[in-house]
Amino acid sequence: MKKVLLTGGTGLIGTQTVPCLIKAGFKVYVMTIGDEHSTADVTYVKANLFDKDEVNTLLADVKPEYLLHYAWLSTGLFNDNMNFDFLTSSVDLLKAFHKNEGKRVVMAGTYAEYGYHDETLCEDMPAEPINIYSQCKDFVRQIAESYCKNNGISFGWGRIFSAFGKETDPRRLTSDVINHLLANETVTIRSGSLIRDYIYTKDIAAAFVAFLDSSVEGIVNICSGKETSIHDYVMMIAHSMGKEHLVKFEEQASAQQKRVIGSSLRLNNEVGFVPQYNLHDAIEEIVRE
Repeated sequence: MKKVLLTGGTGLIGTQTVPCLIKAGFKVYVMTIGDEHSTADVTYVKANLFDKDEVNTLLADVKPEYLLHYAWLSTGLFNDNMNFDFLTSSVDLLKAFHKNEGKRVVMAGTYAEYGYHDETLCEDMPAEPINIYSQCKDFVRQIAESYCKNNGISFGWGRIFSAFGKETDPRRLTSDVINHLLANETVTIRSGSLIRDYIYTKDIAAAFVAFLDSSVEGIVNICSGKETSIHDYVMMIAHSMGKEHLVKFEEQASAQQKRVIGSSLRLNNEVGFVPQYNLHDAIEEIVRE
């Protein structure tokens, strides 16, 4: 059985990834600092990503053939110094993976590595990171790609676009809108005209597992390739909850990118993955559950 080590396995995307890995025939080990209980399908192994000795010990014990690395800071901390800690610990993790005969690694990046562009974002475009978070992500990509090439490891980098799912962090748009509407409070949206490439966390998880289980290397956009305005996205949520009257739009100038859309050609044609959820069905599922 294919053995994989997953980091960030208790996060928004990671929790959706575990069942996808099991379905794809992987023996799953999840690195955690919590007290999750292992099951017949998933083994939770304790180690702090920032503790080099603990990481080395874990990799020596598990000896995974595959590594799927999500772990990073949560939403909103785009210029926090901890991004540098995740950078160095990600490189240390990769070195430990190689030391213990790892064969293939896929890591999670971000569309923010591309920089400010209104045209459709393709994997062969140069990186122009917009903050410390995306700078650190892109630096990890460059180091990891070179290190893997130099050591015979298959390497993939998935740039995630506008993820949405069953969120609890109030800093995320979906969670903020739903929480206000549940409380029958008015939601005010000030950048409704911005265009985004939304992709459901269940599709992100399935895409990463398909990517990991393939031989495709390099950068792959994890996206839908479809355009949706923030206005329309928020109104879909409100409509699903029957609370359209509680949403107000006050369009204001924004420093954010006007249009962020990814090319999904590599994901669709090379990895062989096409998102299974449309926006309407995904939002209905989130609100229902």
